[in-house]
Amino acid sequence: MDIKLKESPLHLSGHLGEVTILVRIIKMCLFYRRLIILGFIGVFGLVSSQLWLPYLLGTSVDTAYEKINSGSKDFSSLWILAISIISVSILRGIFAFILQFNGEKIANRISSDLRSKFHKKLQSQTYKYHDRIHTGNLMSRGIMDIEGVKVFVTTGLFRTFEITSLMLAGSYLLFRTDWQIGAIAFGFILPVASIATISRLRLRKIWYRIQREFSVLNTNLQENLIGVKVVRAFGGENYEIKKFNSSHHEVTNDTIKGVKVDATGTSLMGFFFLFIWALVIWVGGHKVIDGNMTIGDLTQCLIYLGMLQRPVRIVGLMVNSYARAITCGLRLFEILDSRPRISTKSKKKEISIIKKVTFNNVSFKYYKKSRTNDVDGINFELSPGRIVGLIGPPGSGKSTISNLIPRFYDVLEGDILINKTSLKKISLKPLRSRIGLVSQHTFLFNSTLRENIAYSNPGLNIEKVIEAAKIADIHEFIDSLPQKYETMVGEFGVSLSGGQKQRIAIARNILKDPDLFIFDDSFSALDTGTDKAIREKLIPLQREKATLIISQRISTISHCDEILVMDKGRIVDRGKHLDLISKDGIYKTIFELQNPKLQQVY
Repeated sequence: MDIKLKESPLHLSGHLGEVTILVRIIKMCLFYRRLIILGFIGVFGLVSSQLWLPYLLGTSVDTAYEKINSGSKDFSSLWILAISIISVSILRGIFAFILQFNGEKIANRISSDLRSKFHKKLQSQTYKYHDRIHTGNLMSRGIMDIEGVKVFVTTGLFRTFEITSLMLAGSYLLFRTDWQIGAIAFGFILPVASIATISRLRLRKIWYRIQREFSVLNTNLQENLIGVKVVRAFGGENYEIKKFNSSHHEVTNDTIKGVKVDATGTSLMGFFFLFIWALVIWVGGHKVIDGNMTIGDLTQCLIYLGMLQRPVRIVGLMVNSYARAITCGLRLFEILDSRPRISTKSKKKEISIIKKVTFNNVSFKYYKKSRTNDVDGINFELSPGRIVGLIGPPGSGKSTISNLIPRFYDVLEGDILINKTSLKKISLKPLRSRIGLVSQHTFLFNSTLRENIAYSNPGLNIEKVIEAAKIADIHEFIDSLPQKYETMVGEFGVSLSGGQKQRIAIARNILKDPDLFIFDDSFSALDTGTDKAIREKLIPLQREKATLIISQRISTISHCDEILVMDKGRIVDRGKHLDLISKDGIYKTIFELQNPKLQQVY
């Protein structure tokens, strides 16, 4: 199913915005026309069979009473009525199954579609988007809010027609049986429906608070699990427990408030129902004694009243499902309607190979209100067979440059050219498929070593995987493991050292076979010997590929064809290693700090 994304309803206010949300959800349901038709057949059959039962039961009571008074032994009419009751009950069960099964089927398909659409939307968002919205918040929306929409489909959509039909038809039949008892019954329907509606509207506000609090709770829990080593290292367990308990208490308190509102409404509805039922028995009993009503008619009235109890009670549940769908839909469609700031339109130019990357006076800053640019006036070129190194103090903008090339962020001023074409005019997917970025923050999936290395092409044979692992100098370690390449790395690669994770990430990008290698401080966790060994093995690959190496270590970039020295977002010096250490500057200072014994040589 393809859910078309329209303008976000968040700009609307009041009930118009709420109606917009519900209309969108209902339109999604109408996509499954066959299931909708089957569901309404279930509704019609369920209501019809349910309305027949009071009549059959009342007639059975009158027939039995007549047989008792007449002393007749002919029970054929009772047998017919009994079989009719059983048959109608069976039909009621069948139609209830049709209704529930198809309703659940629609709900699950819609929730599946929404999950897919939600995940796809998040995949298309920019880094800046994920910088602003915490993962815990997104997870809450992708799980709880989709579940809220799903509940509306099962308890709100079909049940609305079922309950409305049952209440209207049941009330009519009750009035037709005895108008006075029908009027008394309305004394039950009106206050109970009002109580149910008011309590559920109060619950809507509480539910919205709980949704927001769960987002905070998920965020705290996620941070605790991911940063468990930092927490333990700093002895912050008590602080984290207090912070988590604070968020947890808010959720618990609001949940208890919701339970209190629900319990109060349920108790009041139960009281009104029993009070009206007693009143009907008192009035109906007098009518039976006076001969104005048969026992069967009174039985019908009591059953109709009992039948009306369920829909009237469910009115509150329906209101709650509508309220929850509006709340959840609003939060969910806010994500689904958001437009990625970096376009991925298919009309963009496709590229099959990256021959040259040119930075033409590029400037960029992460925050628009920032007074200074994070990188400013950057000019350099990357071409096949040429290795460019980037070095500079922390925060000088080195990693920012590596993030601009795959267009994780858009440049503020200037332009980046790929094969003389502006980066903004190139389709993102083929562009990124030709770039091999080894980030300074190594991420490994909770899967096997083979799957992590072959992530770009899962179908590759093991020989290719081993070849890439050998170049990254990680094969011997993997081969020493009991399960070798089928070893699970654990969540975020917790079972591996920093150097092992970096080498797996390097192997993963080698196997991708890109046109441009970007090593963003990806040798930092390696000893100098392993660093040098890997770089030497990479030389045959780099002859036909452009390479950008970002490092804090002189030894990692000393062999580069050109070294760019950065400071405060600008390139302050450039040249080869020997040229840069022969003159005063940041590069020479770093070299002397890292190689105190070699200062006299140069």
